Amino acid sequence: MTGSLTVDIVDGVRVVVPDSLDLITPFVLLEQQDWFEDEIRFLRRALRPGQQVLDIGANYGVYALSMAKTVGPSGRVVAFEPASETARLLAAGIAANGFDQVKLEKAALSSEIGQAQLSLNQDSELNALVRGAAAQAGASETVPVTTLDEALMRHGWQSIDFVKIDAEGEEASILRGGVRFFRDLSPLVQYEIRADAAVHLGLADQFAARGYASYRLVPGLGVLVPFDPQATPDGYLLNLFACKPDRAERLEAEGLLLRAPPASPPEPAEADGWRRSLAELPYAVPLVSLWSQTVAAGVSAEVERALALHAMSRDAARPLAERHAALQGSLDVLRTVCGQDTSFMRLASLARVAQEAGERALAVSALGQLANTMNENRQADAREPFLAPAARFERIAPGASFGSWIMAAVLEEFERLSLFSAFYAEMASLPRLEIIERLGLGSEEMRRRLQLVRRRFHLPGA
Repeated sequence: MTGSLTVDIVDGVRVVVPDSLDLITPFVLLEQQDWFEDEIRFLRRALRPGQQVLDIGANYGVYALSMAKTVGPSGRVVAFEPASETARLLAAGIAANGFDQVKLEKAALSSEIGQAQLSLNQDSELNALVRGAAAQAGASETVPVTTLDEALMRHGWQSIDFVKIDAEGEEASILRGGVRFFRDLSPLVQYEIRADAAVHLGLADQFAARGYASYRLVPGLGVLVPFDPQATPDGYLLNLFACKPDRAERLEAEGLLLRAPPASPPEPAEADGWRRSLAELPYAVPLVSLWSQTVAAGVSAEVERALALHAMSRDAARPLAERHAALQGSLDVLRTVCGQDTSFMRLASLARVAQEAGERALAVSALGQLANTMNENRQADAREPFLAPAARFERIAPGASFGSWIMAAVLEEFERLSLFSAFYAEMASLPRLEIIERLGLGSEEMRRRLQLVRRRFHLPGA
């Protein structure tokens, strides 16, 4: 049997996981010192001390334990985890943190009460209830199954503030088993829309039928905005949120949600508003005079407008709705500009804004295109104002070699955004991680990624 490992993540939370780099959760936590989803960082801001939350499909407790830290001793977290070995490690994690506010329920949730077969995968994140012929194939265990309505009656819940549902395709059944729960209570719900390669957008309709509108997270602003089921979802989108109007109104008052889609973007007061937002950043200081010469030639008006809108989106003094409209406006302008001409560093700006707006696949595409262009041309044209591909690189001066700086920034952000973790690439990330190391500007996370890949595959330098 694999031993266990205790990993410290954000806020000093301790998670107990199997001691194996061949498993998703231990690799990710050692690599990123957190989970890879933006939603967990949003919840650390959104939850309040004393709140009541449910974690359905708690696994090793990355979410449950992080939420327990946030809601504190006066709050309550009920974590549902049916797999016996996974639940054992989750119980150890609860004990390691001394969290009396967490109650572990060793059961699955579905539409009926009873027992079912739970498939057991090497990576426990993929365990799922199986029925019929599928229940006879592969490793499995018999687990108790309950419903949200049964749990509601048994616990006597009067109010639940947040529910996370990550049940590998069982989400629709959980909804059917929670008719009274979702009718009588009004939580914010985070639900998974991807199971394997399938995308379950129909869940948004099922929530809507219960009076819950769906929202997506805008990572750059840390705010939930209405989800458009008619639009093609970002290829990296894993989770959506849903809530009733009363919860939405409260979250909007707290600056965590916008109930209306973005209006037309505001017009920047100054065409060269980028000067105030960028000119004093370390990466931009040696480039400002060059940028001024280029924009004076009159070929960069739309780029200047996009950068000015982006600056408005980062201005915390502005109303949140205006900031969101400005961010979306910046993205729209850059998408159009880069569709016509990708010269200078326009793709770097597009990647930055797309990631912040929640268009991760577009950001990855822009970064990949920019990296290929720089490799082919053996140079980078920095004469026009642009955004650093990642916020971290704004604070790093390029020094004598702008080419090394921009290549390091592009490769690191591509590595970070194109994969939820280096775990999924196996050894394919190794050449890129080694280049980042040689350039000497990589983050601590990139160094950890490289070492973990080497350790996992027993390579030199581990």
